[in-house]
Amino acid sequence: INLSASSSSTPRRTKSEFPIKVYAMLELADNIFEFAQAVTWLPHGRAFKIHDKVKFMNKVVPVFFNQTKIRSFNRQLYMWGFRR
Repeated sequence: INLSASSSSTPRRTKSEFPIKVYAMLELADNIFEFAQAVTWLPHGRAFKIHDKVKFMNKVVPVFFNQTKIRSFNRQLYMWGFRR
């Protein structure tokens, strides 16, 4: 058994994880009050709203992403087809 980092069984991060992380972030925000103050699903469930950008970037984003700027997060959303 080869357990080195180059092993084909080693999980690899892909850029396609972004939408999965966005979904997980929004689902978790439903259950954590502090996160829900920053971001929530809209009632119809097809979109979300960031209520407090500072809290969102300081509390929520670091749990899921390696981004520190809202513009970077928005840019990545746009690249995945999310629209305002």
